[in-house]
Amino acid sequence: MALGDFFQSKAELVKQAQRIRELEAEVATLKAQNDSMREGMRRCVTCEYRIDYKARQGHHQNKD
Repeated sequence: MALGDFFQSKAELVKQAQRIRELEAEVATLKAQNDSMREGMRRCVTCEYRIDYKARQGHHQNKD
């Protein structure tokens, strides 16, 4: 392995490590947003999804 190859691969590793840190930060942000949205959905009593879900539950209960 030539000295130039060594520095080139070292630079590539540094770039990859930086990209990994960026992606980890993005994942943490997205997880926090997801958790916040999930909590909001639990409290939501008027949103279409919850209304539809409750309607389907009632529909299934009447069929059984």
